[in-house]
Amino acid sequence: MIVLPETRSITFAVKFSVERFVVILCLLVISLVLYISLLLLNNNRSQFFKHAISKNKAIWWSLNKKFIIKFQDFDKEFVQQQQQSLESANIVERFLYNNPPNTKNPICSRTNRAQGINLLMILVLSRALNFDYRMAIRSTWGRNIQRNGLQIQTVFFVGTDDSSQYAIRNEQVMFNDVVEVGIPENYPFVSHKELATLQWTRLFCPWTEFIFRADDDILLDTFLLTKYIKHHLYNISEENDGIYGWFRFNNSVHRMDKWAVTRQEYPSKIYPPYTFGIGYLMTNKTCLELVNAAKAPHHAVIRIGDVYITGILRELANVKYFDFIGLDYSYTFYDVLPCDDLFMDNPKLLICMSKLHVGIKGDPDEFFDVWDVILTRQSERNKITSKH
Repeated sequence: MIVLPETRSITFAVKFSVERFVVILCLLVISLVLYISLLLLNNNRSQFFKHAISKNKAIWWSLNKKFIIKFQDFDKEFVQQQQQSLESANIVERFLYNNPPNTKNPICSRTNRAQGINLLMILVLSRALNFDYRMAIRSTWGRNIQRNGLQIQTVFFVGTDDSSQYAIRNEQVMFNDVVEVGIPENYPFVSHKELATLQWTRLFCPWTEFIFRADDDILLDTFLLTKYIKHHLYNISEENDGIYGWFRFNNSVHRMDKWAVTRQEYPSKIYPPYTFGIGYLMTNKTCLELVNAAKAPHHAVIRIGDVYITGILRELANVKYFDFIGLDYSYTFYDVLPCDDLFMDNPKLLICMSKLHVGIKGDPDEFFDVWDVILTRQSERNKITSKH
């Protein structure tokens, strides 16, 4: 029998179609098996992770150093157990620091202490990308210089930002005053970052006498600050030892906005008295008491830095609070402040918020302009003092 060419083509096409159908069918079966396996794994993975964490909690935490847990669809019971586990851990011991590499000239030197000079550490929270503003601060109110018998030592604390780590390394080598903390540069971790600065002081500069915590978006008169310390905190009694700032009272806990705190984080409706995070002052003893209190078990850290450090943690540590006597501040949420005029008109003004605070970047010259005003104001004070 002779097979025509057309018949051969049809036979080959049918055979190829059957083979392709079989392949597709096999793939569907494999996909179905994988899908069923994933469903089974999804039902049992909570138990699996519970076992893994209970078996080696240290290894689990090393994989979550950035304090971020992204369990999207785990069961509620498991998530609650993980939160309780984190709250019961010692938060202070989780902090990792990348200090400047110059070990022969550490940030905090004992030289001045040996000479009997009191040390004032200004701990500045800064974003990794704010290099221009750190440069402006180094040349203005953050200069490492002696004033009113105090040696000022300014240290900048930045979080971990992959896009600027190389630049931070270079900055550390050049200026020897930047510490990178192993915490993400995100607002919810501000409290962790702020607490890390206090712990760093205990680890690397435990002999400092006074600590001033500041942000990189403030304009500060360090002449007034050191004068205040000299008159009010030298030889301070235990009754007057605590945190100094501008305290707020009877502030409600926000539940629905940028500053929202859940009832699980903080169940009370009213915060304890706390001061603005723009700047507050404490002694070394107070710093130690705060750090020790943060080591307490079942201790939760809320996301609002000033409320947590100067309010909740302060209350837990039984640390007293005091308002700055005779010192003012100018604060804003939205509007640009004429800080140069404010400093010139108000001799009691200690802090004014820069344009950076309201989101206007790229103008670090404001720090130099205002510092010129502060220097002029101080020169006039000196003239008055010399006449008397």
